[in-house]
Amino acid sequence: MLQLDLQQILSQSIAFLLLLLVLRRFAWKPLLGVLDARRQKIEDDLRQAAQQRAETIRLQQELDQRLGQIDQEARTKIQQAIIEGKRVAVEVQEEARAHARTVIAKAKETVDLEIAKARVTLRDQVTAMTLEAAQRILQQKLDAPADRRLIEAALDELERQGRR
Repeated sequence: MLQLDLQQILSQSIAFLLLLLVLRRFAWKPLLGVLDARRQKIEDDLRQAAQQRAETIRLQQELDQRLGQIDQEARTKIQQAIIEGKRVAVEVQEEARAHARTVIAKAKETVDLEIAKARVTLRDQVTAMTLEAAQRILQQKLDAPADRRLIEAALDELERQGRR
């Protein structure tokens, strides 16, 4: 059934070994080199991806931190603006009060002046009416300056009594 020819087995074994040596030398090493290069490239890509991920996480943390700082700065500036606004409002109120006091003081001065003018005018009118009344009563006119002094003295006396 099976006839084995030793020479044929030996020649095929030697051919197979030669084929293995040739393949090992010319095909196996380059194939392993390609596989090693591919494995190295994949490892480098994975390492680079991990580095980029770590860098992305670091940048995200920096961004979050910076946004927190910006938010805090914005709050601080808003608080400063509120304080400045209140200060300006107080200044404006004080200026308005000072202006109002000035206007009131001027108005009081004006009123006092008008009252003094009115008193002088009233006094002159009372003096004139008193002179005319006295003239009608006496039906004769004495000395006008003397009459005026006499009436003014009487009015001064009345004024002093009115102030008490």
